[in-house]
Amino acid sequence: MTKSMWNKSGARLPVRRRDVLRGAAAIGAASLLRPIPGAYAAAPGEGYAKLPARGEFLIRNAYVLTMDDKLGDLPNGDIHVRNGAIVAVGTALKAPGAKIIDGKTMIALPGLVETHWHMWGTAASNTAGDDPKMGYFSFAKAVGAIFKPEDNARGVRLAIAEAINSGLTTVHNWSHNLVTPEYADAELQAHRAMGGRALFGYGYFGIGMQNQAVRVSDLGRVNERWIKPSEGMLTLGVCSRGPENNDMDMVRMEWEAARKLGLRVSTHTGTSLARVKDRQTIKKLNEAGLLGPDVILVHDTNIVDNDNELLAKTKTEISLSPFTELRTGFGITPVGAFTKAGVPLSLSVDTTVLAGNCDMFAIMKALLNIADGEAQSEFAMPARRALEMATMGGARALGIADRVGSLTPGKRADIILIRTTDLNMAPFTDPVHMVIQSTNPSNVDTVVIDGRIMKSGGKLVGIDVARIVRDAADTAKRVRAEAERVNRG
Repeated sequence: MTKSMWNKSGARLPVRRRDVLRGAAAIGAASLLRPIPGAYAAAPGEGYAKLPARGEFLIRNAYVLTMDDKLGDLPNGDIHVRNGAIVAVGTALKAPGAKIIDGKTMIALPGLVETHWHMWGTAASNTAGDDPKMGYFSFAKAVGAIFKPEDNARGVRLAIAEAINSGLTTVHNWSHNLVTPEYADAELQAHRAMGGRALFGYGYFGIGMQNQAVRVSDLGRVNERWIKPSEGMLTLGVCSRGPENNDMDMVRMEWEAARKLGLRVSTHTGTSLARVKDRQTIKKLNEAGLLGPDVILVHDTNIVDNDNELLAKTKTEISLSPFTELRTGFGITPVGAFTKAGVPLSLSVDTTVLAGNCDMFAIMKALLNIADGEAQSEFAMPARRALEMATMGGARALGIADRVGSLTPGKRADIILIRTTDLNMAPFTDPVHMVIQSTNPSNVDTVVIDGRIMKSGGKLVGIDVARIVRDAADTAKRVRAEAERVNRG
């Protein structure tokens, strides 16, 4: 039996499933994916979330961090929301008939925006081990071939539920386990059902392969079936292997296909100094006219020559994931050098297989501390700069800064409220530093996405958490069993 992938001409290349599964068997035998008692298979499809209706409400007397330079911070601010949009932000607002949400002990800020997350792998969080056989890349290559479309969807559902619970209202699903178009459909159905905002990055199949193009011929179908009917909740992008893994003719083809449709394009870069020196990734992209504000380069932890100057000049976006960059040995996230050069930055989860969770507050704190540690100065990066990367910086990178990223009247209502009376938050001092240094997902009291209250009083609204968790456990159990069966055979 074979699975197939695609070469640059669109022809299928056979990959022996048995060979890939034998690699997975070694992982399964090492107990990388442990069964969870009580797990069972759930039927595929929707029904995992009942989305709350949009309505009209007024958040009253919160400490509002608008992340809008003109509006600034409002110590006793109000936010008026109607039919999914922010109507007004100010003090002592009048909104007759609107539901009142008491924000007196809350910090209000825009929903957090994430810019690079392999969400399908969330069904196997924390499975990256301590030696090469059990490392992330071995896992992703082997187990990805075992996953069925529904397994991908289960990972995405779990990721979205955790994201909403954590105050992440927008994600970039950097989908790189798309064996067939059915896998893309399964993930997109999960997005539609769960209600979060997302850029769906249409990627490829198989980790560590070379000269394999994205199935760009499927972009039009996906756009018509899933993106256009989403009322702006979903946008489409292309995730390429890039010039470090594909030849430049193939890279140009993917970039041209994305730009023809007005899509963002993203690729991993600069994770190895030796490869950077050999491939000259940034230089090649610049010479080919492929850099620009519609491009998101991920990691780029190893900088050579005048790369930063080229990135800044072309306004090319960089997505940083400090926890996974440190965990995989890509190097110390060079946030200081990027900031000094004026390169636009945003933040990412990358994969919970390595990072464990999607705590964007921890990511902001880690990045701030790295910047100060690099500079050997307590004052190298202001806390507000880290918060900007996780709000307006992320929205700009995903091309949706006109809709989200700040609490600006006319934008969509993506808002989070953070309790300031919890033990780890007290006492109330400087709200920006409290968000970056003290907050964790348990302090997120309320999450609003496109005017829908998706979390209230610290509890998710309308999301079947138990079923989502059981599904993920079932996938982990089934994959391990299949890997062990192949190994015995």
